[in-house]
Amino acid sequence: MQTVTDKTVRPAQFYLKTERTFTGIRKYSWVLVPIVAFGSLYYPLLGLFVFAIMLVIMGSGFFQGRYWCGNLCPHGSLFDKVSMSASRFIKIPRIFKSPVTRWVFFAIYMFMFFVRLARVMPLWGNPEFMGKFGMLMGKQYLVMPTVLGFALSMLNPRSWCSFCPMGSLGHVFYKLGKVTKLNHGIDKKVTIASTDKCHKCATCARVCPVQLSPFQNFDGNNQFNNELCIRCGTCVANCPANQLQLATATEADYLKQTTVLDGYERRTPVRAVIEKIEQISPSVREFTFRMDADRNTGRKIEYAPGQFVLIKVSDEPEMYRAYSISSRTPDDPDRLSVTVQKKEGGYASDIVFRDFTEGMQVQLEGPMGRDLVVDKKADKVLFIGGGIGITPFVPIVKDISENPGRITKAVLLYGVNREGDFLYDSFFEDAGKRSDVFEYVRTVAWPGEDWKGNTGFVTESLKNMDLKGWKIYMCGPPPMVKAVLRTLEEMQAEGRGVEEQNIYYESA
Repeated sequence: MQTVTDKTVRPAQFYLKTERTFTGIRKYSWVLVPIVAFGSLYYPLLGLFVFAIMLVIMGSGFFQGRYWCGNLCPHGSLFDKVSMSASRFIKIPRIFKSPVTRWVFFAIYMFMFFVRLARVMPLWGNPEFMGKFGMLMGKQYLVMPTVLGFALSMLNPRSWCSFCPMGSLGHVFYKLGKVTKLNHGIDKKVTIASTDKCHKCATCARVCPVQLSPFQNFDGNNQFNNELCIRCGTCVANCPANQLQLATATEADYLKQTTVLDGYERRTPVRAVIEKIEQISPSVREFTFRMDADRNTGRKIEYAPGQFVLIKVSDEPEMYRAYSISSRTPDDPDRLSVTVQKKEGGYASDIVFRDFTEGMQVQLEGPMGRDLVVDKKADKVLFIGGGIGITPFVPIVKDISENPGRITKAVLLYGVNREGDFLYDSFFEDAGKRSDVFEYVRTVAWPGEDWKGNTGFVTESLKNMDLKGWKIYMCGPPPMVKAVLRTLEEMQAEGRGVEEQNIYYESA
């Protein structure tokens, strides 16, 4: 069997190119940059726009720090919308992020501003004053943030923002707002519902335009207090655990007090050894961990079928990856397995496939999650798996087949693109033969000529079912999850679907 190697999949980079322009202003305000920067050379009054920007930055900065930089700045829009595709997207050089560099450029910028202001002040009251001042401001806007900023954006879109004088101006006024405590009830910071639910996946750091690391720096109120944060919400939109939001201190405190931790209360760090690596398919491997590395402390991960664990894949930068537990022997307290698919551009899977070897000691954390932990008091349950999302159903099916509780019928609907994509196929078939309550149903989206089973996406099979009174547990790629939820909504409207509170899912 041919396997995926480092030569067949291009190595991934840490920082991710992702959508950042969530509003109309962030998408289109970049057009103001050439209009003001170049237009002011011919229509000097356009340069007064730069002075207006400074006033807005001072006001917004007082209350919300560098909010302007992440949400309103035309240059930020230029870098995120225009420069993004061409940028090398490398790590922003340390010298750009140095406080010395930031404040030196701020001093230079403000010195130039006052020098230019001094040049035109003799014209105060003269009709020429506004035009001369506008032209000087326009030139300053053209040379530093536009020409220099755009050039640096080819390294990383927000390289310039690391030491942008306008951003530093907002930073200065933010400090004033904090000293006076006038911004306390208005200032919204990146906030996590609970650090116990954080996957430590570093996604927030990987997508951060200015390359900060929120997941490593939440305070006691679960807020990210770094004053360089631009409040753009990119980390919020991309958090795989959906645990981040922008909130005031009061909102953060309420969130901390009311967040439910069911499924996370037993989370603990455990050292384990990779006991076995099995090639499941050309691009999928199963890793079995033996949890005896912590035998001095006796710590183990006592999980329920349907939960997941975190596996540390990198020390620098620190990074964990969440994987569903796929153990075929969930009753073994000393071992657990996860199944990993090598993905194009997958930073974590690239490390796991390249560096993880049998006998290697790794750090685990868990168990975590409750969405796929089956309610055995239910009468009928439907499991829907797609692609690599089938993995949590391995221990679930094993458990349900042997200890169904009050469940009288359990169906696994497993959809793949090609018939060769099925994982753990024989395991599920055997479970179906041995159990009186479990049924295994397969469907293939694009089957070959010899395929005799169901065809189409899982939604095609769903439409033929009457699911009234069922509970549904689903795991698969986001497009599949969204399509199934739409189908279930339509079926519910027809009177043969499932109530929303009885649908549980995770994305793979």
